[in-house]
Amino acid sequence: MLDTIVGGELTVQKRSGSNYTSVYDSEGENIMSIFSKKGSGRNKGCKSDLGLNNDFIFELQKYVPYFKNKIFSEALVDYVYEKTGIKCDCVDYGTGYKMYDVEDAGGYFSSRFAYNVKKKKKIRFGESVENRQSLDEIIYNFLKDDFYPDYNWGPELFDFYRKDVKKHGSIDFYINDSEGYTYYDDGTLEIMPWVCEKLNEYFNDSWYLVFKDWFEEHSGLKVKRMIDSNDNTVMLSESNDKNKKFLISVMGMDFTDKIKQITSTYDVPTSFDNGIDPSTIRTYLNFWGPMYLVNIDGENYLYQDRGDFEMFIDEKGYWNKDEIPEEIGIGVLGLRFSDIINMYFEEEE
Repeated sequence: MLDTIVGGELTVQKRSGSNYTSVYDSEGENIMSIFSKKGSGRNKGCKSDLGLNNDFIFELQKYVPYFKNKIFSEALVDYVYEKTGIKCDCVDYGTGYKMYDVEDAGGYFSSRFAYNVKKKKKIRFGESVENRQSLDEIIYNFLKDDFYPDYNWGPELFDFYRKDVKKHGSIDFYINDSEGYTYYDDGTLEIMPWVCEKLNEYFNDSWYLVFKDWFEEHSGLKVKRMIDSNDNTVMLSESNDKNKKFLISVMGMDFTDKIKQITSTYDVPTSFDNGIDPSTIRTYLNFWGPMYLVNIDGENYLYQDRGDFEMFIDEKGYWNKDEIPEEIGIGVLGLRFSDIINMYFEEEE
């Protein structure tokens, strides 16, 4: 997503006599500044602040949930380091944009806060995440603005759509006189290539389920599967799992073949022997039920859902309760690690 927005390239220019370095996108637009010396722009406890320019923030608001401070900040500083070789530990955000009274005179951000990537916390309080749009809402609004049919749609047309599909076997939906998507009587929603290309460019494939829900809401037609008309690729079917697709395609996490159920001490690898006694594992199994051997970022953990909390034990015997779901970012989806277990482990049975 960042590659799409900035053009895949960043350049920098150190300002002589100043405490900051300007960062430019592939079009030569100044989108960020890096403050690495004491003075204006530095936040308390930060060695190198990455400040986002107003126009860049507006672009981010269109396409990505940049307000998910932990995930986005870590991704952004890694991206900047990869492209420029400059390592930042904080990202500075502007919030509460307000227009000036004078027409076309622009505006300003009424408040700011920073997120410290190293310490994993906000430095100053800004607008709460609960009051902002989720990624699904951003996609939904994008569809509502750019992909609704030429003629109005809604509940008053539901019967018309159903009768037309029953009579002709399908119904076409046009956007600015171009065919955008077609619904067939078997429940297939065919999306035209130009629609897929534009949405894929902005949202990868995380728009699929939102598009399905949005279409069903406004047409009253039940979608059983969605296909790309360019090559008839099935983008979404009734068996697809939204969270699993999001984890794999957008967050880059695939736990396929990385989860194994533990029902006996004999299932536990010997690498755990020095960290946790087999008798302790046996007690855990008898009291709380099955455990799972999980590989996360190359490290093995024993996982068990304790109800009130989720337990992770590494090979050295160290406990980690709820921190891992936060570290891998599934918390922002409203998921526990038990949801990941259900996605992958049940599929193997």
